[in-house]
Amino acid sequence: MAVRLGVIGDTQGRYSVAALMEQVRRHFDGLDEVWHAGDWQYPEVLDELRQIAPLTVVNGNAPDDPRYPMQVVREIEGWRVGMVHRPPRPGDEWALKLQICIHGHSHRWRDEDVGGVRFINVSTPTAAGFTADRSAGVLTLSPGSADLRKLEFSRS
Repeated sequence: MAVRLGVIGDTQGRYSVAALMEQVRRHFDGLDEVWHAGDWQYPEVLDELRQIAPLTVVNGNAPDDPRYPMQVVREIEGWRVGMVHRPPRPGDEWALKLQICIHGHSHRWRDEDVGGVRFINVSTPTAAGFTADRSAGVLTLSPGSADLRKLEFSRS
């Protein structure tokens, strides 16, 4: 069996929450869970994501909201998956214990193996800050397979 995670983060900047969520619902329809890698600006975004699928959120820096953990770690289909907002530093003991580390903060797409850990950042669907990228992702996990698909978003 496979578990499909909708991965999104850094939902900041000037955008319409309703227009963004219309695209998110279309892209995330039928997924098992949604993971948000921090920095959501509008609490309505998290409320809307909770209506799509069970939501896992980590604290970011915009807002810095202590109601949410700084890190999460879960075992999913044989994969040790963690999520944090700021990318771990090289040699970070927490990240070295993972197979997949999802992070946000840089607003740049990333899918690379560093020292046996796969680092994933799906960028931002709102072109927040210093990027023109508008994306999120779907991470499909099954025993022995972890497939990441990039989702492109239009201006919202």
